[in-house]
Amino acid sequence: MCGKETLVQRPAGMWARRIAVLISLLACIGFPAAGIGQDISASGGWSETIDGGDLTSGAGSDLTDAYVSSASATTISVTYVGSWRVDTKRTDSFWHADYTLFGQRTSSGSGSGSIAGGLSYQGIATSDATFFSGTGDRSGIDAQYRLTGMSVNAQPATYSTTVTFTIVSTD
Repeated sequence: MCGKETLVQRPAGMWARRIAVLISLLACIGFPAAGIGQDISASGGWSETIDGGDLTSGAGSDLTDAYVSSASATTISVTYVGSWRVDTKRTDSFWHADYTLFGQRTSSGSGSGSIAGGLSYQGIATSDATFFSGTGDRSGIDAQYRLTGMSVNAQPATYSTTVTFTIVSTD
């Protein structure tokens, strides 16, 4: 996620903090998925601007704790002969310890294969974890993100992480 802090002038000379959040994506073929014709791609991302309008009760209150992307923030496609799973992990460039990123699959996409799992939010940590699984080819699989732990107590800064999707053979 990539964030950018800017100061925004408010009426009567007041200044407010603004944080923008962006998820970067990376798709790769993991091992032991050593087969011909295997591929995974991911496109999209998420940008969120968090400012004074996100205070729960106006000045002096805390920020809304959770933010949710669109249901189709990322689109994933898998080309594979046989059974597979998609793992996720995040690689932080700069991340606040109180922030937690979640992902969920919001569509099954289309194709000759099948797909299962991932229909509820799962934490995206710094080590690989299963996101969903399937067989054969599936394209247009949509995913959504949820970010929690936001607070006015966090130092305004540029927070950045990259989500990696890896296809792994389960044959």
